[in-house]
Amino acid sequence: MRRFLLLLAACAALPAAAQTTPAPAPAPTAAEQAELDRITARGRLIAAYDRAAWLGTDDALPRLGQRRDQLGGWIVDGPASEPTVVFHDRSNPQRALYSARLVGGKLVNATMLSGDAAILSPDRLRLIAARNAAARAIGAAGIGPCGSSFNTVVVPPPTATGPTSVYFLSPQMKAGEMPIGGHYRVDVAVDGTPGTPYAFSKGCMTLPPPPPGIREALAIASTLTAPLPNETHSFAVEAYRRPLVVMIPGPARAFLLRPGQPVRPFDMPATPRR
Repeated sequence: MRRFLLLLAACAALPAAAQTTPAPAPAPTAAEQAELDRITARGRLIAAYDRAAWLGTDDALPRLGQRRDQLGGWIVDGPASEPTVVFHDRSNPQRALYSARLVGGKLVNATMLSGDAAILSPDRLRLIAARNAAARAIGAAGIGPCGSSFNTVVVPPPTATGPTSVYFLSPQMKAGEMPIGGHYRVDVAVDGTPGTPYAFSKGCMTLPPPPPGIREALAIASTLTAPLPNETHSFAVEAYRRPLVVMIPGPARAFLLRPGQPVRPFDMPATPRR
């Protein structure tokens, strides 16, 4: 990444005559475009679920009062446009303590739950079970976060027979930073069996805050684990509201991700003529 930043700076300092014209970035194949669309939608969903859990935590904990000792965790479900966060207790089966919806980036319909209203649906109980199974798999693999503790997001299966995907996301430790590395996914089968944790990067990587006064500073990262950007790149862009260029080596390609926009091929910068 440092070499790419130096290349950008060097090219910017050269007159146009001393630079080669970059070849246009090749268009994705139909299969690649389908995958880019998938990771974009998944990243937005993860970001929406993460925000619902974050805002829900701030709202639920003061309301719980003495019931806070009963808190066992939370899950989020529903569409990215209006997800519902549910905090539950440690009983078996678990029961809901609090729920709220996220609409337009704000919590609405926040409710403390008891009695019949606290009964969780089978689908939500499966999400809780999947999260717990995935957490055991992460622990057994000796995987830790790049930071204080993982933020966990459980994504419901797309079909009745599909796996539940549990994401373990390394947190933002300082304002303005953009965590890119240290994210994992565990897919949990319908029977509750967790798969092997998948690492989205080769290690920890946190991009620094943008320079002061630059509103749309472009973040740059590379990936060695897949031939395309992945859903945690999309998540970071949506969660931290910052555009990101993901570089893919061998052969070199790059993709631009912007909040709320489709992923696009990115033209590599002009290189100096020798």
